[in-house]
Amino acid sequence: MKFITSREIRSNPARLWEMTGGDESVITVNGKPRAIVVAVGEDLEETLTAFRRARAFTALEKIRQYAKENGLENISEQEIDTEINRSRKGR
Repeated sequence: MKFITSREIRSNPARLWEMTGGDESVITVNGKPRAIVVAVGEDLEETLTAFRRARAFTALEKIRQYAKENGLENISEQEIDTEINRSRKGR
């Protein structure tokens, strides 16, 4: 994985394309990661699907961790339904 600053991209955009040769590049702003650039290859939709699955998996893991930390991993279906109904009424 390679790092490139947003300033480098602004002054020399070709630098980004040189760095992505099949690898990932992280774009930084003020030294902090802000974006990831990934080479697409032959199938854009396949790459996007894989990225979206990975992002969904990460979100699900965060939800599971939150539930575990807050003692919510063992609540019943009825308690879940009650909470959903309460939330919907509040809209």
